[in-house]
Amino acid sequence: MKIDGIHYMMPTVFNDSDSIDIDSMINIVNYAKKSGCVGLVLLGVMGEAHRLDESEKIFLLEEISNVSREANLLLTVGVSAESGYLASSFADKASELGANQVMLAPPTMKKPNEQILYRYYKDVNDSISENTSLVVQDLPDQSGVYMSPEFLIHLDNNLEKINSIKLEDPPTPKKITKIMNLKSDKLKIFGGLGGLFFFEELLRGASGTMTGFSFTEILVQIYNYFVENKYKEAKLLFYKWLPLIRYENSVGISLAIRKEILRQRKIIKYSNVRYPTPSIDLEDISELEQILKDYI
Repeated sequence: MKIDGIHYMMPTVFNDSDSIDIDSMINIVNYAKKSGCVGLVLLGVMGEAHRLDESEKIFLLEEISNVSREANLLLTVGVSAESGYLASSFADKASELGANQVMLAPPTMKKPNEQILYRYYKDVNDSISENTSLVVQDLPDQSGVYMSPEFLIHLDNNLEKINSIKLEDPPTPKKITKIMNLKSDKLKIFGGLGGLFFFEELLRGASGTMTGFSFTEILVQIYNYFVENKYKEAKLLFYKWLPLIRYENSVGISLAIRKEILRQRKIIKYSNVRYPTPSIDLEDISELEQILKDYI
């Protein structure tokens, strides 16, 4: 299955009773398909995976794996955890339930140790089936763990199920170039960070992005322009939408903003987040509506 392109990072939608709204989740799958995405990312940081209990995670895995298969969308499932045991156990379950890929960020480590980190990735690599690939999520802002280009290449060279890196260690364009100079042809690099550096990442050799920008069809169009060698059109479109991309990445309330935009676009029914994830207030909503007037 093709992996180059845009993978939509799914938020988890909660109704007013704080339960998962599965109808909205299915609407997101349909929206991603209609937009031209090649895949979905379930249970990532922006999916509030750390706010879900085990039964909710399994429920989403079962439901979305079925729907994504019907839509012919590649499904990547976040399996990051604070121990190798938990990560490999959940990765095994995700693989069993139909995940095409599992995505793994390092656990929080006060004193990062590459030997332990390698074991963590190896345990997950060994726990998933031959039909499931492993995406290394490089996310030092959340994990506190910096992974050098050389260490990332070491992982790829020694763990056969790794096929890509979700690179979210800014400045991402610079790190992409360092990895591109070392990597094998098979290793793919994807951006993230809400699409903030998407155009520049493509210029440096990224194969696409895995992010949840609330107008993902725009990212698809930028990507399509780029692979068609229409660099001017790709650049102009990216910079036209960059103000909204920037606002949607507001520190602390980015997820609440993203959900509210999706609600206003009638893609999802609710924009609730689970505390202590910060919510937006009436002033934020009024501000957002002013910004959206330029795009809707």
